[in-house]
Parts: sequence; structure tokens; C-alpha cells
Amino acid sequence: MIVVHHQNSKSSMLFDVCWSPTSNESNNVLPLSTTRTPALKIPNFNLKTEGQVVTFRPILQPMSISQFTHEEKPCELYSSTWVVFQPGIIIDAKQGLLWELKLSVSKLSMHMVCSKPSLIKLLLHRRNYKNTIFSTLRSLILTQSTPLSVLGDIFDILNSVIDDVLINQDEMLEEVFSPLLTKEELSPSYKISVIVEYIRSLRLHKLRISYYYYEIIIQILIRCNQLFKLHQLVQFQVLGDSAPLACLLLSLDKTYEPAFLLGIDMLKRLNDTSGIVEALLQKNDVTAAIQYACAQNKEDTLDCAKFLQSAADSGDNVLFYSTYKFFSTRNERLRKSAEFLPEDGVEEFVALYKSLFNEL
Repeated sequence: MIVVHHQNSKSSMLFDVCWSPTSNESNNVLPLSTTRTPALKIPNFNLKTEGQVVTFRPILQPMSISQFTHEEKPCELYSSTWVVFQPGIIIDAKQGLLWELKLSVSKLSMHMVCSKPSLIKLLLHRRNYKNTIFSTLRSLILTQSTPLSVLGDIFDILNSVIDDVLINQDEMLEEVFSPLLTKEELSPSYKISVIVEYIRSLRLHKLRISYYYYEIIIQILIRCNQLFKLHQLVQFQVLGDSAPLACLLLSLDKTYEPAFLLGIDMLKRLNDTSGIVEALLQKNDVTAAIQYACAQNKEDTLDCAKFLQSAADSGDNVLFYSTYKFFSTRNERLRKSAEFLPEDGVEEFVALYKSLFNEL
């Protein structure tokens, strides 16, 4: 960051020489509405070609240092007797004064005349930038007038540098999204749209998406009684397939019955046979769980004690009988004997079977 003091106009201009050019910001130029001084030319250290000169323009419109007094007398600013030393020292030998120039990042964001994504890029180069970025994002979202495409550009900027642990998903949730989720003036659809845009950016940069972002969307849909929108979000891969999300969908079966099938379908796409069998068993659909395991050639991996427990708890003697016979037949195929072994842990179910069906 370079500050240039212009004595004739008694104003100061701020330049960011670390700005990286993009297709929309050629020649490292930040758009200004007006400038009163010529652009500053300095070498572009990012280019390999020697002798290349890049033109920089101020990131703010020229501003004057506020007037202040010393020993009840006004100090002359922008004096010809000023001597400047790096990084930000100004000495006026005539007045016998020394100043240290400091940058207020929070005020900088208020006066920036460039686009909001450009502001975020600039803030990332400053010390203690996080709080200012968080407050800027909160205000942008709170207005509901910021296009989602602009928010998406900002998310892309943040996520493209997330490998350096600049701003991670936990911080975004705590400092930006959680405070805004409590704002009643924000419509549920807008909240979901913002979260979905953030998820899109994470996926674009191949970052693992924390499941609580999916949970936030589903919680909003539950509160506004719009769980039917889950079909669209899952069908169009807005909510990407993942085991945590599938489990979350499965848990909603009492609130929204179709969510269970959405979770099962997602586990199928993830080739999670054990997850599907477990989900069906949790729903006390013992027969369907066994049939699916057999269809996937996974019947030999089933825990007989867990299945017999579920069948016994159902109170359906026919179901218990068929489940018992399935595993005894498996025993005969694998062990050449229909008997269960002590390590199977099914003694109580063997006794139950004999008492119900009078078999010794």
C-alpha cells in the first residue's frame, strides 16, 4: 500500500500495488468516478518481462487529512517542509512535529469506490482484515439488494485462498451466516439462496462442504414448512451427495416422509450398502434390509443378532420365524451346520424361537 501526498491540491491518494489483474480489471486499474491527479506509474513486479510498467490509479478518490491543532495552534498540512520516511513516518522540521500514518481498514471499506469483490481482494492484503470483511458481507446480505452473482464472486475470492486458512467455513458460519439467519427481515428464500451460492463456490473450488450448511437449509425449510423443496435441491445436485446429508434426510422421515426415500437414493448413489441396510433396519423393515443386502451380495456380512433383535421387537412371529430361518440357512451354507455359535450372541433368540415354535 502506497500513500501519495499531493501538495498543490492538499490531498492524499491511496494505491494498492499488490493488486492482481483480472479479465475485468486490466492494467491493475481500479475504477474511479473522478481523479484529480495523473495516475502513478510503477514497475509491475508480478510480470516476468523486464521493464514492463503498469499504471495504477487510486483506490479512493483523493482525500485531505483532517485539520488538527498542536498547542492550540492549527498545524500546516501538506507543507513543503514535509519529509517522509518508510513505512509511514512524516516529519515537519519547521513545525517540529512527527506523525505516524496508519490505515483504518474499517473506514477504508466505507469510502472505497471500486466494486465489492475488488474491495474484498484489497482487504485480504491488510492486517486485521477479517472483521471488516465479515461486517461488509453482513451488510451486503442484509440489504437484500446485492445480486447473488456479486456475492458469488466474493465467495469465490475467499474460497480460492482458503488453503491458506484465511477465512474458513467455521468462521463464515459464526461471523456471517448465523447472525443473519436470525434476521426476520430476510426472507427464507433469500437466506437459502445465499447459503446455496456459498455451497456452489465451495464445490467449485473442490472444498469439502461442512454438513451444517446443508442442515441450515433444511432447518429453514422446516421452519417455513417448505420441505417439498428438498426434492428440487437434491434432484438438481444443489445439495451434493454425502453420507452426513443422507443421514440427515433419513432422520426427517417423521416430519416429511419422502425425505427417507431421498436419503436412501442418495446412499445408493454413494454405493453405501451398509448405510442403506442400517437405515431400513432402523425403520424396522427387516425383510427389505435382508433383500437389499442379498441383491448386493452382502448377506454374509449381516449381523444376525441385530436383525433377530429387530424382528423380535416387532412382535410379528412370522417375521421373526423367517428372519431366524434366513440366518440358520446362512449358517448351514457357511458352516455346514444350522446351529448358531456362542460368539453370535443370539442365545436369547434361539430360546425364543424354540418356545414359539416348539422346536428342540
